[in-house]
Amino acid sequence: MVRRPPVRRVRGCPGHPCRGHTRHAHGAGGGKRLHSLHGYFLRPVFAGNPVVYDIEPLKDGRTFGVHRVDATQDGANAFTMTCSFTADVTASAERPVYEYELAPTAGDEPGGDHQPPRPGDGGFDPQLGPGPCEQMWLGPTPTRADGTMASTHRAWIRIGAPLPDDAALHAAFLGFFSDMTGFGGRPLLLDDPDGSHGIGGMISLDHAVWFHRPARADEWLFFDVHSLVNTGGRGTLRGTLRDLQGRLVASLAQEMMLIPPSS
Repeated sequence: MVRRPPVRRVRGCPGHPCRGHTRHAHGAGGGKRLHSLHGYFLRPVFAGNPVVYDIEPLKDGRTFGVHRVDATQDGANAFTMTCSFTADVTASAERPVYEYELAPTAGDEPGGDHQPPRPGDGGFDPQLGPGPCEQMWLGPTPTRADGTMASTHRAWIRIGAPLPDDAALHAAFLGFFSDMTGFGGRPLLLDDPDGSHGIGGMISLDHAVWFHRPARADEWLFFDVHSLVNTGGRGTLRGTLRDLQGRLVASLAQEMMLIPPSS
């Protein structure tokens, strides 16, 4: 078991645990790139107190490896995950495949003529935050008659400053982005006027990410989230990150606890 040095996270930014855990896991990957992670949020992580990472290799093969990462703070388990690492085949061995799109990106609905703004377009006005991010929120697709949406959260996102050519750092920030699903975990609006259909908040429970190809976190990525089901006080969503060329960079699935509105 490898003891990693403590790191800190900033309060109020839910993606920071994913970034820190991914960064430490990647450092133990033995030269392979991060392929996937499956994590469970056990307790909140607070700013100002060190987080200690224990990394245990479960398998270290020639082209594939699996590690377990446990994070503790103040002696209590805060996060646990398994992560896999891969040695990619050469580019010449890659074959074209169909890459599924969650919702139309050329318009808000099939056949729609509205084009969401892209980086460089007029009206593209990104905002800073949280942390080092720049984001251009596009919001969900229009609400259907039953209150659901084809896409429950869409945004362009990147790190707002140039980053070094460090694959582990870029993968860590992609892990950071993957937990920033906005209000994408519900098919009904949180701010329903009479509170009859809304929810009071969401807490991440478990999180899975698949890193399909390397990407730079300091270049614009399109984040598209789709809520699948809300039942039993839980919500499950899936999402994709695509680069400016439309290539699928990463995909994710997440389950959250849905907190009812206060009475």
